[in-house]
Amino acid sequence: MKKKNWFALLLTAALSLSLLAGCGGSQPSDSTDSGDNADAPAASESRLDKVLKAGKITNVCEPYFAPYEFIDNTKSGQEQFRGADMELARYIAKELGVELEIVPLEWSAVLTGVGAGKYDMAVAGMAYTPERAETMAMSKVYKPGGDQGLLVPADKVDEYTSLADFAGKRVGFQSGTVQEQNVLTQLPDSEPVTFDIIQNAVLALDSGKVDAVSVSVPNGEMFVSTNPKLAVSSVLFDNSMNGNVIGFPKGETELVDAVNKIIDQVLEQGLYDQWLEEATAEAENLGL
Repeated sequence: MKKKNWFALLLTAALSLSLLAGCGGSQPSDSTDSGDNADAPAASESRLDKVLKAGKITNVCEPYFAPYEFIDNTKSGQEQFRGADMELARYIAKELGVELEIVPLEWSAVLTGVGAGKYDMAVAGMAYTPERAETMAMSKVYKPGGDQGLLVPADKVDEYTSLADFAGKRVGFQSGTVQEQNVLTQLPDSEPVTFDIIQNAVLALDSGKVDAVSVSVPNGEMFVSTNPKLAVSSVLFDNSMNGNVIGFPKGETELVDAVNKIIDQVLEQGLYDQWLEEATAEAENLGL
């Protein structure tokens, strides 16, 4: 029993000394008793490191924005996701040497998902805005800003010759988009009407529930190609946007830099223009 009691006393004393040393802060700041710095926290993995290690990159998008992204129901799995942006996403994955997983979501979930870091990137017909740049990292422009306009009934297209002609009109748009901002900032005297997806806004226009729909002109032309009762007005919004970019989780500079180099290759070879032309024809054949 004496040996056990003696050992307990030694243990108590050692613990007391350890606590005193930890609380008193009396160790010199330049102490070098551990040369290998074994207790230093390990550097965190970048998103690019994780992508390469996993062998997969996730791309989130809303696949209802032809000719940039749309669904071909005659195909299955990942192959059903078509469009110029989907080809860009596939090219990025190929150049990184990884597989691509396309995740379809509604537009608001695309923005929040990338901002929260749930997905690796969003090649999704996304235009640059200062507000979006606050919540996510962004690539360089892969598609220069295109025309932004208004879809109207074909029999009334001649009634609109300026933005002022839309005063008092019910103008629809998809929530969370550049098209929404165009209406709110450049048509202050109109009656804004919010929709969850652009297709519902166009249906409302076709049934007379709204007078016009704010659209990207190429997207608007796709709707006109399948519905001759609609037309894209000659009136355009003032488009000061720099163009479409890819969104990434904030702070992932290594992944952004790697993708920017791939975008350079795409632009130098004219690949995106080729994909856009092919996607437009494909979407028209599908009646989108």
